[in-house]
Amino acid sequence: MGEFADEISASMAAWIRKQKIFFVSSAPLDGNGRVNVSPKGYDALRVLGTNQVCYLELTGSGIETQSHLEENGRITLMLCAFDGPPKIVRLWGHGRVVRVDTPEFDTMLEAHYTDSDLYNAVGKRAIIVVDIDLVGVSCGFAVPYMDFKSERPTHKKYWKSKTEVDVQNFWVLKNRFSLDGLPAMRHERMGPEWTHHKNKKGKAGNTLTNGSWLANLSLIGMGLAAGAALASIAWKRF
Repeated sequence: MGEFADEISASMAAWIRKQKIFFVSSAPLDGNGRVNVSPKGYDALRVLGTNQVCYLELTGSGIETQSHLEENGRITLMLCAFDGPPKIVRLWGHGRVVRVDTPEFDTMLEAHYTDSDLYNAVGKRAIIVVDIDLVGVSCGFAVPYMDFKSERPTHKKYWKSKTEVDVQNFWVLKNRFSLDGLPAMRHERMGPEWTHHKNKKGKAGNTLTNGSWLANLSLIGMGLAAGAALASIAWKRF
């Protein structure tokens, strides 16, 4: 039988800090949209209080969580025990995106991640802050035992060899929209077109779709000019 509480207890907070992996789930408001579940590793998760957690988000090819939070804020985190007594913990709440290079991001990074090697990691994208309104604990009797071997170094090694220009180019290429076309990464580094969070939909991973409004306006102007020229020729012949 599951148990529920309104806040994270001290003992649960201590248990959460020991876990090596957690899962993040979010979804768009559209009933036909894709529900996303992402595994998160490294020393990213922090318990900030009895009703608040955060995690440091690194750059990757997907950006579903950011887009869903910008649209509706709903998010669930799940952790489960792979050793010791069985346990599954779910944290339901609403989250927000604190993007890199903002004063709040810098403050949170200094307050919570100076003891982590993620502090100097290349490719930091945001800190996701979640206000928890419901905590659930269930048995986890069917979750298998698994031994932790080590962190996978691939992500850190990959981005360590990249520059901040490489990061921003990756954002433009892969992180502008969710799979369902919701606006996602928005940052000054990406250029003026992608500085502010726009409401229009687009396509994920397609740099030719949803070009700048100036470019679109230019194309419209060219079309109108061509149409006017053709109309003038037809009128003269008439």
